[in-house]
Amino acid sequence: MDLVMPIAGSLLFIYVVYRIGLKLMLGFSRPVPPPPPPGELRKVRLTYLCTLCGTEVRMTRSPRDAPEGPKCCMEEMELIRDHDND
Repeated sequence: MDLVMPIAGSLLFIYVVYRIGLKLMLGFSRPVPPPPPPGELRKVRLTYLCTLCGTEVRMTRSPRDAPEGPKCCMEEMELIRDHDND
C-alpha cells in the first residue's frame, strides 16, 4: 500500500513528460508545401556564388518571389547579385 502513491506519481510524471515531448516534436515538423500549378513559376534574376569552390549560379525562375539559395559543397551559396533590385 505504501508503493501506490509513488508509482501513481511516477506514471503521471512519465505521461506529462511524454505529452510535452510529443508536442515539442510535432512543433518541429512542418507540412510540405504543395507544388505550384504547372506554368506558375515567377521570374527572378538572382546570382549565387559558392564561397568554397567558386561556382556561380544564376537563378531565372522560381516558385516563390524570394527563393532559398541553392546548396553547393554541402553549404548554402551566397547571394551576390539581385538583378531586380539593382
